[in-house]
Amino acid sequence: MGGTGIVGTITGFGSICVNGVEVHFDNKASLSENGAPASSDQLAIGQVVAVEARKSPRGLEARSIAILHAYEGPITNLATGTAPLRVMGQPVRAAAGARVADGLRVGDPVRVSGLRNAQGEVVASRIDRAPNLKQVSAIGAIERAGNLQGLALSKPLAPSAEVLVRGTWNGRQLNVVQTRSDPGIPFAGRVRNALVEGLVRGQKGNRIELGGFTAYVDSATSYLGGKAADLAVDQRVRVSGVFGKGREIRAERIEFSREQPATSVREGSGHQGSSSEDNEEHGNSGSGGDSIESRERSGDVETRETIERSEDGETRERIERRVESASGDLERRERIETRDSGDRLETRERIEIFENGVRVERIERIERIERSDRVDKPERVERVERVERVEKPERVERPDHVERPDHVERVERVERVDHSGPH
Repeated sequence: MGGTGIVGTITGFGSICVNGVEVHFDNKASLSENGAPASSDQLAIGQVVAVEARKSPRGLEARSIAILHAYEGPITNLATGTAPLRVMGQPVRAAAGARVADGLRVGDPVRVSGLRNAQGEVVASRIDRAPNLKQVSAIGAIERAGNLQGLALSKPLAPSAEVLVRGTWNGRQLNVVQTRSDPGIPFAGRVRNALVEGLVRGQKGNRIELGGFTAYVDSATSYLGGKAADLAVDQRVRVSGVFGKGREIRAERIEFSREQPATSVREGSGHQGSSSEDNEEHGNSGSGGDSIESRERSGDVETRETIERSEDGETRERIERRVESASGDLERRERIETRDSGDRLETRERIEIFENGVRVERIERIERIERSDRVDKPERVERVERVERVEKPERVERPDHVERPDHVERVERVERVDHSGPH
């Protein structure tokens, strides 16, 4: 058994960034949204996902990605004063920097992504309209028969740590059509390493309860951004460690996430804020070695340079340039990443365009140079330019042969993702 099970919030793209770790994926990865088949077009910043990943030459590679919405259903009450928004009668509060659709009204069907706090309320990181929603659904614990954390069900389902329920809403209860156990850990029994985000629900002795998981700490557990004594109810943390039985984790590291308290989602609020986590924090994949990082900011432009040297001798350099609007939303990100392993040099350049904080276009260029120790054997150069249009696929013709000493292959792809409509 190997691999890594990741549960957390998407904070960036360029693949996907979850819990500060970049996870690559391709069309071989299976995707689902609350149990239904999905495509990569449905991925968005602020969604909570459960990812099964394996190590690859590129880093972590996703085998499956499950998008997890705490609720899919109609708004039954708008927020007033300190009273929260309600979906199917259940309270929903907005996390700091949450992405919430503008102009929400009672009766609007929505998809709510977020984590549950100690009271069982959902602290939303993203709320999207879902005008074509065919079935309502909810994810949560069954603490007493026929009740999912306050949501009345038509069937007396037995108590369970977590279950996905699908069906119809009659204004008073969810008429259950389908159920699925443990949607938040679809990789159970197949992975060893754990990287889980959650809100602390309680602590007793060496045991910490968060987001349906139980983390066990000991003297070897390290803390980042705080101390063990700083742990508090509803504190957002990321736990790295090893899975034990079921939802138990032997914690090796606990990382604190500093954020403002959750707020009510107000009518027409359109919280499209850019949270600190939206800066697409990319963590080292854990190979060990040295890392040096520098930052420089001038006006609305921030430049960050990172140089990492792994224990196997590989040098990795990343230069990232971010352009923000006057309101602080990310508009453009340019990133050049170079990996030098001695016999191979690879350079990846990505340009991403954002609208309202959501990526709508990506251009990627890759150049690989295979070095040779032999004088009579020239370096082999491979260049790839990827261009893809989601709305209108386009084929770009390239010459089969280019009169150069090196072998050059060109493919161009541009990716545009339109997040303005429902999924």
